[in-house]
Amino acid sequence: MKIVSTLSVARTVWLEALRRRDIYAIVIISCVLMAVVMGLDFFHLEGLNKFYREFALKFMSTATAITVIVLSARQLPREFENRTIYPLLARPLSRFEFLLGKFLGVWLTALFCFGLFMVVFLLGMAYLQTNLQWAVFLQYLYLQTMMMGVLAAMGFVLSMLCNIDAAIAFGSLLFLFGSTMASMMNTVYELSTPVAQWMLIGLTWFIPQLFLFDLSEKTVHADIWPPVSFEVMAALTLYALLFITVYFTGALLLFRRKGL
Repeated sequence: MKIVSTLSVARTVWLEALRRRDIYAIVIISCVLMAVVMGLDFFHLEGLNKFYREFALKFMSTATAITVIVLSARQLPREFENRTIYPLLARPLSRFEFLLGKFLGVWLTALFCFGLFMVVFLLGMAYLQTNLQWAVFLQYLYLQTMMMGVLAAMGFVLSMLCNIDAAIAFGSLLFLFGSTMASMMNTVYELSTPVAQWMLIGLTWFIPQLFLFDLSEKTVHADIWPPVSFEVMAALTLYALLFITVYFTGALLLFRRKGL
């Protein structure tokens, strides 16, 4: 595998994403949101303050996730539409190397976007003079990074199955469903028929349970919750890598079958 060529593709994706205004618009919205959170300190409402800090983290995570889905879903269809993929693959660059470069570029863009959000969040915490339990916060950052990788791979496979708009819509729905699967399962499972229960269990094998990667609540209330154990973090890492591998492999197989 030609690592230099793969990294070159990733760098191109990253630079193109930085030129777009979408990321910066979302960051500005996050700044406004954090300003609202800071304003609550004037009223000394600690309970409400914690609620809005948790909401801010969830909003930033969701905004980054939607950005990743949109960006990954656009990569391959636009290459075909603009016919820019033909000169790229005419070089000694395999489809695997090309897709891997695209994937790494989207993942790096997600990290950049989420990093901007976290800078805003940390500045807000510094202004509020709020203690931050770094062990839990770093675990939150790591798991969010793994979740963005899952979403990026999912966006690629969806873009090979349907058009851009449908891929973005399905990806967003799968993200929202995967983020609320636990509450839905607890509510619906006991009331369902045996067949429906088996179907619900089957969904957990095909749709990643993204709520597992959300430690925003633990981050805000880390004074009463200890960090996640190493065994659980390792299991979540393997869980994310499994879905990344499955989705990426599916996208690669569909990409190889597509004629140029």
